[in-house]
Amino acid sequence: MAAQPAGDAWRVRFESGALHQWQTDLDTGGEVGVDAWSVLVGADYPALSDLRLGLSFGYGGRDYYFDGGSGFAGLRPWSNAREARLSGTASWKADERWNLFAVPTLRWFAEDGASLDDGQFGGLLAAASYRVSDRLSIGPGFGVFSELEDETDWFPILALDWRLTDTLSLRTGRGFAATRGPGLTLDWTPSERWDVSLGARYEKARFRLDDDGIAAGGIGQDTSIPVFLGATRHFGHHLSLSLFAGVEFDGELRLEDADGNLIDRSDYDTAPFGGATLDLRF
Repeated sequence: MAAQPAGDAWRVRFESGALHQWQTDLDTGGEVGVDAWSVLVGADYPALSDLRLGLSFGYGGRDYYFDGGSGFAGLRPWSNAREARLSGTASWKADERWNLFAVPTLRWFAEDGASLDDGQFGGLLAAASYRVSDRLSIGPGFGVFSELEDETDWFPILALDWRLTDTLSLRTGRGFAATRGPGLTLDWTPSERWDVSLGARYEKARFRLDDDGIAAGGIGQDTSIPVFLGATRHFGHHLSLSLFAGVEFDGELRLEDADGNLIDRSDYDTAPFGGATLDLRF
């Protein structure tokens, strides 16, 4: 029997957040620090009884601070970058065991002074999840994104939702402002009002530069592995506030010319960070 429309059970979401990464040493000289912020609005609805579709729009920024007169910091490679993103979502319950989801995305990521259109790229996150039991769903997935002046970027995803106990779960996680890269989060729910999370992920930010710096029209890139501890306070069913803190490991900055050729790169030391997000749903 064909699935029937499931009515008008719309869900709407607003999210805003900010993050501060304290200054840390670059291995080629100088220091770097980052402030990031993001806002997002989205909605989804049941197109059919077993299919849910959604759309979201987000906007944010990453403000970099370089100190020092030598090495990578002395180049003053970039300053502030802005990002806009438009994402769709599709979640399909194929049967009692299988769930499939896909998140196609368009992004525009560029330094202040550069056109966002010059920093456009797109991608897709997709996975299939199999319900092994009432406590465990698991399955394979992948992410694929086009790159600025580079080859297509592929990475694997593990779609995981594992209730280890009634209050402890291990899940596929996401990062601040839905940044790119796979991750896992261990969630503890001691009460209806509180959640505590321990997570780690791989993150990558790659953006177009303006025409005034040392790499006119070039590309900046920031990669790292953040590990964080967070606490979420729920105020009823609609509003929640999350605070988180952690450290960035294996950080690397790259500066490339307009054709994607490497100009300079530098690792940076372990960097502490902290931040907060506010989430409203109805």
